[in-house]
Amino acid sequence: MVGECCLMFAQNGEEISRDRVALWLGRVQEEAIDAIGEPNDALQLAIARLKGV
Repeated sequence: MVGECCLMFAQNGEEISRDRVALWLGRVQEEAIDAIGEPNDALQLAIARLKGV
């Protein structure tokens, strides 16, 4: 998922930052919670690492 976010930004010629990727993954996490009723552990870990937590 992180790689897909980076690819999306690169294809659009946009700057890639840890904060921006974490923001996008947070949005995906919200959708996962809406869909299955609980957070995705892998997404949660990726977001935490990108934020330096």
